[in-house]
Amino acid sequence: MKRIVIISAILFVAFTVKAQEKKIIGNWQLETVVQDGKTMDDFKTVFIFSENGVLNAARSPTSNPIEVGTWKYNKKQKTIVMTSDLDKDFNGAAAVIKVDKKNLVYKKEGAILKFAKIAKLDLPPKIEHVTTIKPTLDFTYDDLLNEEGEFYYEEETTKLPWKIKEVLTFLKDYKDIIYTASNFSDDEEPDSFLVSSRIIYNDQEQTIDVREYSFFQNDYIEMGENPISINDSEDNQEYLYFFPKEKLDHFKVVGTEMITTVLGNFECTVVEGIGDFDKKVKYWMINDKPGVFAKIIIVQDQEPPFGHNNIYEIRGIK
Repeated sequence: MKRIVIISAILFVAFTVKAQEKKIIGNWQLETVVQDGKTMDDFKTVFIFSENGVLNAARSPTSNPIEVGTWKYNKKQKTIVMTSDLDKDFNGAAAVIKVDKKNLVYKKEGAILKFAKIAKLDLPPKIEHVTTIKPTLDFTYDDLLNEEGEFYYEEETTKLPWKIKEVLTFLKDYKDIIYTASNFSDDEEPDSFLVSSRIIYNDQEQTIDVREYSFFQNDYIEMGENPISINDSEDNQEYLYFFPKEKLDHFKVVGTEMITTVLGNFECTVVEGIGDFDKKVKYWMINDKPGVFAKIIIVQDQEPPFGHNNIYEIRGIK
């Protein structure tokens, strides 16, 4: 009889643990965070606790999720133990305060997070790949040198279609520049997603700041050090990076080319160059839209898992 009672108790505990795990599994949108007596809301981030122990996250119910780590339920501590190398927000133990069919509340690092369960993500239509072929750039460092084997940065800069003040003047009338990105990580299948650069123009201060959206910070983050004064832009050019923000150590203007995009056809100045870590970059600068690129190819050929090649194509300006 005693043996039967023990077995029953074990089965009851196992059933209880499984029941808790089953309640946690699903899509949870963050609603509020209470920390130091202050309540913060207006969040859109979604945590996805998958049945197989994989932890995914999306910046909103309409964003494509990405894998950020793993999770498991600790029955003794009554915690969700999350493991992630990407971001501390997805790493650590969270003490479960409440979990049912509609709500999940846990405490983590002194903050109480409340989630609401959503049936599924409302994802936008899948982005069509412009190409399924991994990009290659066949130019070499020597191709960027002149006949004397030297590189003149100032000489090549004069061939570019934009001056920094022209870029600032053009971009101040826009808020977002959106690109389609096709990412090739080593030999894996390509993945497509959207990237967005936010232009913040301050009319009173006569400054402009270009920021790129960060999934993990759920906000547009600074790409340069400080907003740049339009009046002093020439002296501050080194601090302002436009998309792509990779600075080319050596580059060469190779000519002009008409590029067809979803926004129409554009005459572009074509640039080839090499940046940090011998990264090869080729981009098409739209001549009459300073600061806007029709297409960008970035090739980083290294031993796995450090290689990655990207193709960016203009998708929207608003």
